[in-house]
Amino acid sequence: MIKKILILFLALSMLFSLTAAVVAEDDYPSKPITWVVPFGTGGGSDQFARMMEKQIEEHTEAEIVVINIPGSKTAVGLNNLMQRDADGYTIFGATTDSIINLVTGVNKYDLNEIKPVAKVQHNVDMWFINSKDDRFSNYEELVAYAKENPNELSIATTGLNGADSLTVRQIEEHENIEVENMPYSEPGERYAALAGGHVDILHEQPGDVMSFIDSGDYKPIIVMTEERVDGFEDVPTTLENDMDITAGYWRGVWVKGGTPEYAVDYLEKIIEKAVNTEEYKEYEKRKFLHLRKGLLTGEEYQKFIEEEYKYYDSVMN
Repeated sequence: MIKKILILFLALSMLFSLTAAVVAEDDYPSKPITWVVPFGTGGGSDQFARMMEKQIEEHTEAEIVVINIPGSKTAVGLNNLMQRDADGYTIFGATTDSIINLVTGVNKYDLNEIKPVAKVQHNVDMWFINSKDDRFSNYEELVAYAKENPNELSIATTGLNGADSLTVRQIEEHENIEVENMPYSEPGERYAALAGGHVDILHEQPGDVMSFIDSGDYKPIIVMTEERVDGFEDVPTTLENDMDITAGYWRGVWVKGGTPEYAVDYLEKIIEKAVNTEEYKEYEKRKFLHLRKGLLTGEEYQKFIEEEYKYYDSVMN
């Protein structure tokens, strides 16, 4: 009798679980989805999330709430995601730095503990100088000055072990120069540092600092691409300077591993819908985000993440 009761109890439990799962799938999303931006306000990742929030809410039934959790080049934000339930109601604004943090162990998670949803943006990186700087006006002059004045120049980056800092180290090694890395976690502080003369170089994506470029405060002197960039045809590339440094800084969306497939599929669909809106496409061109292929989902994005991990593991270890 007891055995029959136990069997009945187990059967009812399984039925209840299946019913609950079906209800959860049918109702998803039944509440706002939190988008964790792992940087401060005003920077590229923040602009990306808020543009996506706008497009998703205007063109789908989902509601997005953007929160900023900066620190350690996305590490603090990823920790926040991993402390939450894997229910599809928290998404993380992943970047190149997020992969580097996994490689270096700053975030002690395995790749299988996160679920890549979509890569949306893939930037081109540049070095900028202050247009009023009378010591150098182009990349060749800057390199020559750095060689004649070791350790005098400084560069603003997001952090000492970020994707931008890695590129800086690669350029230093190639050119046999040394520049002081000045990390700023807040984008506004990083941008103001160059404009105010507190650093000599800024490593950044052009779309994030267009107001400084348009005002004439910033001058781009080199771009990390294979070919010259539309809109910046006068700016030489790293490849022209015998440097195979063209990775670029990407942004995408992750969820916690174990998130139900129905939630991942839904997120893929609303992200794809958002990036195909007319307003997003205009924003993409305005920010020079159309220069590289952005959107990747499913197995393509999973493969991309794995290749990124292998690349940075080989470079840094």
